[in-house]
Amino acid sequence: MKITLFFIFCLLMQLHAENTYSQTANVNLNGSSLTLQELISEIENQTDYLFIYSKHDVDLNQKLKVKAAGKTVADVLNKAFEGTGLNYKFTNNYISVYKKGTGDPEAVRQDGKKRTVTGRVTDVQGESIIGANVMDLKSKTGTITDIDGNFSLSVGENAVLVVSFIGYIEQRITVKGNAPLHIKLKEDTQKLDEVVVVGYGSMKKSDLTGSVVSLKADDISSPTNSSFVQMMQGRAAGVVVTQSSAQPGGAAAIKIRGTSSVNAGKTPLYVVDGFPIDNTNFYPGSGDVFDGPKKDPLNSINPSDIESMEVLKDASATAIYGSRAANGVILITTKKGKEGKARITFNSSFGTQVIAKRFDVLNGSEFAQVYNEMQVFNGRDPYYKDVESFGKGTDWFKEVTRTGMVTNHDVTMQGGNVNTKYLASGSYHRNDGIVKGSSFERYSFRLNLDQKISEKLNLTITSLLSNTTDNNIIAGTRAEDTGVLGGAYAFPSNVPIRNEEGKFSDNPHYVLMSNPVSLLDIDDKTRSRRVMLNASLNYTPTDYLFFKIQAGTDMQNAKREYYNPTTTRKGAGAGGIASVTTTQGASNLLEATATFKKNFGKHKLDVLAGYTYQDFLFEDLSAKATKFFTDYFGYNNIGIGEERPTVGTTKSKNVLISGIARANYNYDDRYLFTATFRADGSSKFEKSNRFGYFPSFSVAWRISNEAFMKDFTNLSNLKLRIGYGETGNQDIGNNSYMTLLGKGYVYIFGDRVASTLVPNNAGNPLLMWETAKQFNVGVDAGFFDNRISATLEYYQTTTDNLLLKFATPAYSGYASQWRNAGKIQNKGVEFTLNTRNISTRDFQWETTLTVTHNKNLWKDRAGLPLPQLGASEHDPVNAIYGYVFDGIWQEGDDIKGSAQPNSVPGNIRYADIGGRDENGEFKPGPDGKIDAADITYLGTPDPKVEFGFGNDLTYKNWNLNFFFNARVGGKTFNQFRSYYENPARVFEGVNAFKSVMDRWTPTHTDTHIHSGKSNPYGSEYNSLYIENTSFLRLKSVRLTYNTRIGAVPCSVYVDAQNVFTITDYTGYDPEVDGSYNGYPPCRTFMAGLRVSF
Repeated sequence: MKITLFFIFCLLMQLHAENTYSQTANVNLNGSSLTLQELISEIENQTDYLFIYSKHDVDLNQKLKVKAAGKTVADVLNKAFEGTGLNYKFTNNYISVYKKGTGDPEAVRQDGKKRTVTGRVTDVQGESIIGANVMDLKSKTGTITDIDGNFSLSVGENAVLVVSFIGYIEQRITVKGNAPLHIKLKEDTQKLDEVVVVGYGSMKKSDLTGSVVSLKADDISSPTNSSFVQMMQGRAAGVVVTQSSAQPGGAAAIKIRGTSSVNAGKTPLYVVDGFPIDNTNFYPGSGDVFDGPKKDPLNSINPSDIESMEVLKDASATAIYGSRAANGVILITTKKGKEGKARITFNSSFGTQVIAKRFDVLNGSEFAQVYNEMQVFNGRDPYYKDVESFGKGTDWFKEVTRTGMVTNHDVTMQGGNVNTKYLASGSYHRNDGIVKGSSFERYSFRLNLDQKISEKLNLTITSLLSNTTDNNIIAGTRAEDTGVLGGAYAFPSNVPIRNEEGKFSDNPHYVLMSNPVSLLDIDDKTRSRRVMLNASLNYTPTDYLFFKIQAGTDMQNAKREYYNPTTTRKGAGAGGIASVTTTQGASNLLEATATFKKNFGKHKLDVLAGYTYQDFLFEDLSAKATKFFTDYFGYNNIGIGEERPTVGTTKSKNVLISGIARANYNYDDRYLFTATFRADGSSKFEKSNRFGYFPSFSVAWRISNEAFMKDFTNLSNLKLRIGYGETGNQDIGNNSYMTLLGKGYVYIFGDRVASTLVPNNAGNPLLMWETAKQFNVGVDAGFFDNRISATLEYYQTTTDNLLLKFATPAYSGYASQWRNAGKIQNKGVEFTLNTRNISTRDFQWETTLTVTHNKNLWKDRAGLPLPQLGASEHDPVNAIYGYVFDGIWQEGDDIKGSAQPNSVPGNIRYADIGGRDENGEFKPGPDGKIDAADITYLGTPDPKVEFGFGNDLTYKNWNLNFFFNARVGGKTFNQFRSYYENPARVFEGVNAFKSVMDRWTPTHTDTHIHSGKSNPYGSEYNSLYIENTSFLRLKSVRLTYNTRIGAVPCSVYVDAQNVFTITDYTGYDPEVDGSYNGYPPCRTFMAGLRVSF
C-alpha cells in the first residue's frame, strides 16, 4: 500500500463530517496550461472535493488550458473541458470525471430498480485500502472507501463498478446478486507515476534520465534468508550476486555491471534511509588456522523492515555519491508509519534445511581396497589383510551434519495521525545450519518516527538495534589443517569415530590430520551488535523551497571467543588454544541540503545543493594464549595459559567531506535534463590529492508525449535516455599513501622479549582516486496501458588510474607500494521485460524477465607483469589460467620422445602449445617441452549472460510466485574435485571420491582419471578441472492463501528456496565456493502465517 493511503484518509474524516458541499467554492490556479492530474490536485487541495474517475477512460496527462482566479469549480471545469470530450458530475462532495457518451447519468436516476451495493476493498493480503475510488461506470456516480475499506453506493441494474487506487491495478466488477463484494486490488508495479528513491531525494519513474532499478519488499523478502542480498539475484538486470558461503549468515558478493577494480574494493555503496553505511566486514578472526569464512555485514538488517531498494547503475544516477559510487549504489528504504489506527502485523514461519548435494566417497571396504592397490602400484606390500571386514565403515559426513532448522518471527506495529506517524518492529531469526554446531541468530528492533512539528517543519527519525550471534563452522584448509567439512570427506571411512580407549581415533596413515568429529568440540562464537540512529529535520518555508539537515550514527561492535580444546589434534599439541578478539567501529554523518522545486508553465526545475561530512573509526583488540592445564575455563580465563599471551591492537580513522549539486529540468514532460556534481575530499590521500571531482550529464526524450505519436494508441510510453559521468573509488586502507612499518621478528633475551619493526608499505604521496568513466544509453517502452513494459540498455565503463598494489623489489626494503596505474573496461547490454498477462477480478498473472550480458577486460596493464607468460594484454580481470588437458598417457605411447619425457603411463598428458623466443617472450606453437609457456587462458568466472524469470499468479484467495535464475557461460576451478578425485590422496591416507575406482590402470585405460603416479609436469590447474558453471535454478517458490478469521486478515504460506538446479558443474554448486571445505548449499522448506489486526 502506498504512503498516500493515510493522507487520503485524513481528508476523508473531514469529508464525511458534512452532508453537502457547495458547487460555488472558488479556486485560484497559476499558469495557463495544466495536465488533468495537476488540475485535479489543485482543486482537491483548495476545496473539499474529491475526484472519481476511471484510468481507462481518462488520460490524466492530457493538457488543459486553464486560467482562473477566484472562479468557481464549475466554471473552471466547464472552461477546461471545452473541446476535450470530457464531462463531469457533482455528487455531494465527489466530482466524477468521464468521457462524453460513455454513460447516461439520467438512465440510473430514472431507473426504478436502483439498489444499494456494499463491499470492501483490500489489497491481496487482505489489508484495507482507504480512499479507493468506486464508480458506477453507467451513472458516473461514485464514492470512496472508508477507514476499513468499506463502501456503499446506489446503482442501477447490471451496474459495472470501476474500482481504482493510486499504485494499484484498476478492476471492473459486474454487480450480480445482493451479497457484499470483496474486491482485491493488486499493486501496479509498472506504473510510470510511481515515485522511486534516488540519491538525496525522490522523483517520478517517468522523469528518470539515469539507469535505476526498483525492487519492492515482496521481491526481496523471504523468511528463509538472513540477508536481503541473497534475494536480489536475477531480479535486477546488471546485478550479479555470488554466494561466498552457504553457511548460516554467510557472505555474498554483489557486482553491478561487472568488476570495476582490481585491488581496491569491488562492492557497491549501501545507503540506508539516506545514511551511507560503512560495509567494512567487522567480523573478527580467530587467530587460528581453523578460522571461519567471512559473514555478511548486512545480516544486521531485518529484510522484513525494508520497504524498497533502488539499484543505481549508471553515472547519471550514482555520481551524486562521487568517490564511493564506482561499483554502483544500492539505496535501502525502510518501512515508515502510516496515518490511521494502529495496525499490528505478525509473521511467523518455521522450516527445515536439507543438503542439496553430497558426494559419494569410498566406504570402509572400498578405501581399504584402493589403499592396498595404491600400495602395490607404488611397489609396496598391501596394508590391509581383510578389506571386506570394514563394510561401509564410518559415514563421516553424516556424523557432522544434520537437518537444519530455520525460525523467523516478525511483529510490526504502525499507525499515527496527521501529525505523528510511527512504525515499531521486532524480529527474531535463527538458522541452525546443516553442519552440527553451526548457527546464526538475530534479534532486531526498529523504531521509525515521522513528526509534523508545524506546517513548515517536520522531523523524521529512523533507528535500529540489532544483536547477532554466530556459532562458526570450523573451515580450515586441507591435509593436517582440514576443517569439519573437509575432514568429513578426507578422513578414511574404515576408521571408527573413537578408539578402544574412548578417545577420538587418529588417521593411521596421516596422523597429523584431525578427526572431523573432534573438531565439533571447538567452541567458536561471535556476538555482534549494531546501532543505527538517523534523524532529519525538514523545513519548507514555501511550496517550492525545501531545507533539510540530517545527522546520524552507525555503531558496530563484535566479539569473537574461540577455544580449541585438547580433544582435537591441534588443541592437544598446543595444550589448548584460546583467543578473544573484539572489533568496534562507528560512522558519523552530518548533511545539509537545500532544494528548489518549481513549475513555470511547461518548464519544471528541480535544483539541489548540499554539504556532507562523514567520519569512520575502526579499532580492534585481540589476545591469544596456549598451554592450559584444563579445558574447563575455555576462553574465559586466557591469563592462566602458561605460554605468554599474544596481544594486538589496531586503530584507524578516516574522514570524507563533500559538496554536492544536482539540477533536473523538464520541458513539457517531453525533454528531460539532469546534471550532477560532487566534490569529495578524503583523508585516505595526501593533502594535495585529497579532492576528487565527479560530474555527470544525462538527457531523456519522452517520444510518446510528442504530438506526432498521438495516433499510436497502443504505445503507453517511449523514452530514450543518454548519459555520461564519472565516479570514483577510494576503498583502500586508510594510510596507504604513507610509508608504513610493521611488526618484525621477536627476539628473546633471557626473560626479556624484544620486538622489531620492519618496512612494510612504501609511501606514495601521488596516490589518488580510481575514476570510472561511464556511458549509458537506454530505451524505456510501454504498450497497452503499460501492460507490457520493457527497458533495453547499453553501457560502457572504463576505469583508469586503478589503485594497484605493486610488489616492490627486495632491495628497496619494502614489501609493496600502492600506485595509480592501468585501465579496465566493462561493457554490456541489459534487458528487462515486465508483462501483466491477465488481469481480471478473479485471476491475475504477471511475468518478469531480466537479461544481463557483461564483458570485462584489461585495456591497459600499465607495466604490470602478465600473470602468465602466455597471457594476453586484454584478458578479463578475473581470468583463469592453466594447462590444457590432453588425455592420459598410455602404454605404447612415445613418452620419451614427447614434451613430457619423464612421465609414465597413467599420468595426465598436457598440450604443448607454446614456448619462448630468443628474448624469453611467449611464442605460440609447440616447443617440445611442457613448462610455464604452456599455461594459457582457460576462461573467467564471469557469466556471458545471466537470466532472471519470475511469475506471479493470483486466483481468488490463492497466490503462486516462482522465480528462475540462470547463467550461461562462466568457468571455475573445481578445487574440490581436483583434490578428492586424485588417487594419490588415497596413497597418502586421505579418502577420495568413489570415482577413483575408475582410475587408470594398465588393464583399465578408458578413463580421464589419472593413475595417481607422481607427475613432474603440469599442475592441478588444468582444463580437466576448469568447469563450465552454466545453470538453470528454480530459486524460489511460494504459495499463499489469503483469508480472514472474522475481521482479521491473515495469510498462510509455504515457501521453498533452491528447489532444483540443472547444471553440468560437478562441484557443490555453480554459484558457491568450490574449495576443499566449502559449506554445502541447502534446500529450504518453510511454512508460515501472517496476521494483521
